[in-house]
Amino acid sequence: MAPRKTPRKRKAKWDADSILTDPRSPLATADLRSVLSHPLAWTSLTIQERREVICLFPDVALILDADTDDARPDFQSLMNDDAFRADCAAYVENLAQGRHDPQWLRDAWRAHERRKAGDFDEFLIKRFEEDWGLLPDHMRLEARTKIERKEPASAPAPVSAQHEESQRGNSRGGVSDDGGAPDEGTQENQNP
Repeated sequence: MAPRKTPRKRKAKWDADSILTDPRSPLATADLRSVLSHPLAWTSLTIQERREVICLFPDVALILDADTDDARPDFQSLMNDDAFRADCAAYVENLAQGRHDPQWLRDAWRAHERRKAGDFDEFLIKRFEEDWGLLPDHMRLEARTKIERKEPASAPAPVSAQHEESQRGNSRGGVSDDGGAPDEGTQENQNP
């Protein structure tokens, strides 16, 4: 008789990292609220892990026996908490959309830093102006730059008759930063 082959041990399909980041994860279609409120979800954690979870709670009222080793979430309250319900649904949706993927998160943080640095300000201002036909003073790049640098505002530019009219409530379009001349996107400058 031939020696029997030992079957290979299959690698687990889901490890802790992939189940929390992969859009195909079983969590992406699970009822996360029910999973988290199951008693085994809490009792299977070590005391240190429980403390870490308890520290993340925004409201001490949702913790039973707070400040003890027996501290635990008030699952009855959580099951009736709309914020908990919404957060679980949002997490599942974000996971299914791939928003927990490490590459997606790196790209999102890069985009966040670019927005914070003002890389998209001109585009957003132009888009706002196209959609609304005028631009509030606080959105003008020059005004924003002065506010951010905390420089004193310079003397106001001459005001055109069209700008004065818009101040009285008869606005036909936005006013640009060049001393009150109508913006290129206003009705006066558009060809019929």
